[in-house]
Amino acid sequence: MDLDCSRVQALASLVGLAIPESDLEPIAIRLGELLAVMETIERELGAEMDRVDPIPPVFPKPDW
Repeated sequence: MDLDCSRVQALASLVGLAIPESDLEPIAIRLGELLAVMETIERELGAEMDRVDPIPPVFPKPDW
């Protein structure tokens, strides 16, 4: 999936993430590749994945 730097900046701003200008291009490349792989997985295993309940994230409590 091709993502340009402006799209990455827009996506980051949606979640309140500030990305330095110098980091936008490498992030766009990596995010685009990650999304392409996720599309492949969804295409190959999508129906099977829909039959399984997701495991909610469980974060350990800090020992303060």
